[in-house]
Amino acid sequence: MPENGIQSHIATLTELRGNPVIVYASVINDDGVRIAYECLRRMGHVSQLDVVLSTGGGTITAARRLALLLREYASRIAILVPYRARSAGTLLCLSANELTLGPMAELGPLDPQVGTAGAMPPDAPPAISAQDIQAFPAMAKDWFGVERAEDRLQVLALVAQRIFPTSLSAFYRFDRLARQVADELLAYQLPDAGADVRQGIVQQLVAGYAAHDYAITRAEARCMGLQVRVPPDREEQCLWDLEQALRLQFAAKPGEVERSVTALIASASVIAREVYQLADGSPGAPGTPSSAGNRLRSSWEFEECAL
Repeated sequence: MPENGIQSHIATLTELRGNPVIVYASVINDDGVRIAYECLRRMGHVSQLDVVLSTGGGTITAARRLALLLREYASRIAILVPYRARSAGTLLCLSANELTLGPMAELGPLDPQVGTAGAMPPDAPPAISAQDIQAFPAMAKDWFGVERAEDRLQVLALVAQRIFPTSLSAFYRFDRLARQVADELLAYQLPDAGADVRQGIVQQLVAGYAAHDYAITRAEARCMGLQVRVPPDREEQCLWDLEQALRLQFAAKPGEVERSVTALIASASVIAREVYQLADGSPGAPGTPSSAGNRLRSSWEFEECAL
């Protein structure tokens, strides 16, 4: 794929659908929102914006910020997912006036994950879901027959011994935040749906799946009540070609083991790449990944493109 492959696919998709396009292939975080703003302000306000989304997730607040930012620049938002839009990516999808999912597209549950910090026991996971904690009493009942009120209090005491009480309340607040933002954004996609309909979808996304990495297919998303559009053949092919071009961007290139692209945000006029590369330290020779003192440095690089 030539270096202008991303731009070529953006041009093809714009021709097929008649709308300006932004590609967002990155974690949804504050940095990503800032870079998306750089693309949007170059573009200016448009009637409809197509956002090709490829992400493994991010933070709830950044997803909300990005959804609202997109609406500052477009009256109508279409989100197109060729492959994955998990977790915070799914949250962003709820804000779309039009949600297009390819055959390989998958969404993910919205149960918020909180990372562990400080010294932890060796068996502690790197992140804990609010739903994991909430499921503990049900597990005690189903697996061990814990039924009596006093036994349930002991279960709560065990949880509080393992997780500091204020941390428990933080999980509770994260759960409430996920539900609040999901309901807020879903109103853009389902403006005529009643609050009970939206709450049913939110409940399913937050608590309806047994694992955070469960893959929600487009058929399941539609059954849930989301307004899912299936792309025509040419559009589907273009989206998949774009996904493959992104994979090539992220793949390590021969002779560039010290430099890797980990995220890409692009429009017709600009490509921004997040690049991790070794910053030479002392001691250690430049260009030697194994040298002591070398460390990774992240930065965004912008490439202006001719229209």
